Amino acid sequence: MFRTTSFRLFLQQELARRCSRNSQYSLRSFALQLDKDHSTLSQLLRGKRPMTAKMIEQIGCKIGLERDLIDSFIAREKVAGPSDAPLAEIQQLTQDTAELVSNVYHYTILELVRLKEFKADSRWIARVLGITTDEVNIALNRLIRLGLLEMADRNRWVDKSGDTTASFDEFTGIAIERLSEQVRKLFMRALRETPQEYRALSSTTMAVNTARLPAALELIAKFRRELAESLESTDDCNEVYQLEISLFPISNINLAKEQS
Repeated sequence: MFRTTSFRLFLQQELARRCSRNSQYSLRSFALQLDKDHSTLSQLLRGKRPMTAKMIEQIGCKIGLERDLIDSFIAREKVAGPSDAPLAEIQQLTQDTAELVSNVYHYTILELVRLKEFKADSRWIARVLGITTDEVNIALNRLIRLGLLEMADRNRWVDKSGDTTASFDEFTGIAIERLSEQVRKLFMRALRETPQEYRALSSTTMAVNTARLPAALELIAKFRRELAESLESTDDCNEVYQLEISLFPISNINLAKEQS
């Protein structure tokens, strides 16, 4: 599929895939791996800077693409030319990536596909998620454009994303608020409709030494990975769950010191 698309679109799809698989991945992470300035990469992805043969060569080698694939991207760029770059498609993928991060139902649909009980039907998905068929179809189209979902045939859909965990780096505060609001609504619905033995809720307020926060964040990441591996390690998964772990300050002592 890559041989018929532009290198710019390929990079957009690659960024979306990496964001969907890795909680720590972002545009800045991608730029760091490619040895490019993050603002330069942003301009390349948005079509604001020309994608030269030299740039394709450098980035392709950093990603680890095969030689013939790099050459095919370079050849296509020469034939198409900068003026023929599919800017509308690039902008669409940019928007799709932001929507992917800000809408929890994208991740939920990908997880549903893995269940034995899954039905490749928009109406069934809408019913089990409690959303409209239109919302499902919009999400499905976005997942397909980003290369995260493949409809292999009428009755078989394939999750191409790997393990999905939202990453907030480089995305707007509005996108984060939208995702948080969606998760909050899902949580409140679970409190009303789900028996207590099928859910868990806990909250702790504590005094901490902020110098130990890096170690605490590593423990949280490790716990999340180990719990996900434990619950997803079997082939008989029959429901999709949302895991939320938060650690944030409710006092602003250090900020007050900096401002004084």
